[in-house]
Amino acid sequence: MISMPDKPDELASLVDASFDHFALATPRIRDLLPLWIDAMGGSFRLGADNPEIGWRTVRLEFARAMCVELIEPLGGSTFLDTFLRRHPQGGVHHVTFLTDDVARAFAVLTERGYAPFGTDDTWRQLFVHPKQANGVLVQFLVRSTYTVPEMTLDEVLAGQGLYGTGVPSP
Repeated sequence: MISMPDKPDELASLVDASFDHFALATPRIRDLLPLWIDAMGGSFRLGADNPEIGWRTVRLEFARAMCVELIEPLGGSTFLDTFLRRHPQGGVHHVTFLTDDVARAFAVLTERGYAPFGTDDTWRQLFVHPKQANGVLVQFLVRSTYTVPEMTLDEVLAGQGLYGTGVPSP
């Protein structure tokens, strides 16, 4: 076993960040379900559409310890086009860490030579570009205490999840 020294100056420690999930982008969420639900035992947690940006997501939970997020483009969206051109079968799109202080994460990343981007007016999230993170988008997101509405996987895939567009997944 490799012994790792304590690193009190690690970014995650400095901004009290914890790992939340990794996301797999794919042309069709349905194609990933046999592996992630049937073989790996994932349980559907929630799903949503983001019509403004152009993607649908399904979150799967594993023994309440971690989540995998599956994302696909909504019809007519160009959001994942570049990623899927480079990775036609899909692949790891981003990893997400939760924090209570995105502004602090922004400052610490900047101090360390990164160029975080994508912050919004309320500092709910930021990103580190894949070019600075070995090909994977890194997201820091403010922890949320929202209540997840009841829904089923079938409803989400039918476009009837949270913010559903009404357009079924391919």
